[in-house]
Amino acid sequence: MKKISKLWGFKMIEMLNNIMPVIVKTLERVHDSSWKMDYNVHDSYELIFVKKGNIEFWVEDEKIELRAGDLLIIKPHTRHKFEVVGNFKAEFIVMGFYLKPESKSKIEALKEIYGFLESLENISSPFYFIHIRKRSNVFFCLESILQEAKENKKGLLLYIKSIELFIYITREMNNLEIKKGFDYSKIAKFIKDYIDQNYMEDIKIGDIAKKLFMSESSISRLFKSQFGILPKEYLLSKRIEKAKEYLSVSNLKISEIAIMCGFSSLQRFNDIFKKYTGCSPTHYRKLTFGNSKE
Repeated sequence: MKKISKLWGFKMIEMLNNIMPVIVKTLERVHDSSWKMDYNVHDSYELIFVKKGNIEFWVEDEKIELRAGDLLIIKPHTRHKFEVVGNFKAEFIVMGFYLKPESKSKIEALKEIYGFLESLENISSPFYFIHIRKRSNVFFCLESILQEAKENKKGLLLYIKSIELFIYITREMNNLEIKKGFDYSKIAKFIKDYIDQNYMEDIKIGDIAKKLFMSESSISRLFKSQFGILPKEYLLSKRIEKAKEYLSVSNLKISEIAIMCGFSSLQRFNDIFKKYTGCSPTHYRKLTFGNSKE
């Protein structure tokens, strides 16, 4: 019976190991302002959670001010360093992990666990950080993992706690509130660049919001404050400008142009085009090209 139980335990660990990130390190650090650190780079993701104190963290050449309750996740191969600021010591947890190839292939299927990593990889920034609410499950889970690591235990409980941690982080990011003081111009630029590169595809602003783990209303306000226009209006204007180009220089059917420019139906294309230009696509073609096939 003991052999069966032990065998089952090994199989369970093997199964979890095939789908979960591998934990490289889990450390707890306490430093004061006299401690300095040079830039370093890791092959793995790095997670930093600040328990107490204030830290100035540099990711590449960008400074991030971290305080108690802040959680930062850095992409692999990213230069970073930090220093403690203020008169008090800083206490924080550092966790390094990476994905096996078989794990990477399962990210989409395991969104409940990997959602936070998918979000991180879908933004141009080399890092992502959020503020963890007081008494969050993320904090208690990190403490449990830290205790397991201190006791040099690499058994089933460590894997279970890792799964639990990633689920809680994903949930926190799903419920993310915009963090004050962050440079949101970079997020606004990411949204604009994404639209510029994909406006002819069937994309929606809500899809972009999901990639950033933000609400559609939040990214709309953010985008408008930066560019003076709502992202939805910017997306439509890009599509209309491309449609005008096709109408002026090609013999494509209007229904084909509608699809090519990302509109879900000919009727919607006609309505939006008239709203932006004051005339129908057919009339616009006659004015600018004069050779309609419709």
